[in-house]
Amino acid sequence: MTDNSFYILIDVFVAGCGIYVIAQYLYMVRTRKLRQNMMLPKDLAVEKCKDVEGYIQAVGTKLLLFGIAAAVCGCISLVQDFLGFYNIYISMGSMVVFLVLCIWYGRESKKAIDKFW
Repeated sequence: MTDNSFYILIDVFVAGCGIYVIAQYLYMVRTRKLRQNMMLPKDLAVEKCKDVEGYIQAVGTKLLLFGIAAAVCGCISLVQDFLGFYNIYISMGSMVVFLVLCIWYGRESKKAIDKFW
């Protein structure tokens, strides 16, 4: 286990965020409703969405992929932290995948918001 608990805290946060995003996806798909705290901009009124079903279709799978990526990347880092096994290629690879998916989801989400609000 590493001596720096700050990295462990970040890894727990990333994995937890991934689980939260997956839960938001499941809520959205099951209820066919949007929630304000569902990775939407703070000033965006959910009630003003022109086509909820269209937004869910446009963003749903992307939200799930982003959540899975965050959870997996956070868990990979946690495993490395607690087992004392550190591989720079695995660590940097998971970080790059996570960051690329963050940017990708942000762009796709922005496109969907512009289209459906």
